[in-house]
Amino acid sequence: MKTLMRTVREWSCMRAPGRARLCPTISAAARAALSAGFIAAAIAPAAAAGVSVENPWLRFIIASRPAAGYFTLHNDTGTAIELTGASSTACGMLMLHQTKEVNGVEKMLPVKSVAVPAHGTVSFAPGGYHLMCVSPGAAVAQGRSVPIVLKFSDGKTVTADFPVKGPGNAGK
Repeated sequence: MKTLMRTVREWSCMRAPGRARLCPTISAAARAALSAGFIAAAIAPAAAAGVSVENPWLRFIIASRPAAGYFTLHNDTGTAIELTGASSTACGMLMLHQTKEVNGVEKMLPVKSVAVPAHGTVSFAPGGYHLMCVSPGAAVAQGRSVPIVLKFSDGKTVTADFPVKGPGNAGK
């Protein structure tokens, strides 16, 4: 949030070529209004046009191991949607995965997409679909939240804050 406030202040105090700083022309109240608008957009609920995320969380064990993201994805539209990816600055790489049994052995396999039927729900839960956060950064720590952007085949995105929990706090 401090970075966002600084960005608004820097933007509102730019120098025009050959002119004085523009700061005096933008009042503190106007900068505050701009900041409030940016902040409201940044913390908007995790929903977009009939698609919503419920109970998001990340399971973090240790920094040298990937973290796993879980949530429930709701599609309240009349059309099937397809989740095609995810991203977060908190992860070196973030992938869609599914745990499957192959020849009697459980494996975590990458998937290209996950279909969510019209008026349907898909759960990302231990033992099934999940997000794999490879090379978790310092922001992935118990007690913090990590913003994750879910990407869909139609180009739309939904951003949700995923609280980071330890291995013993599954879904709590």
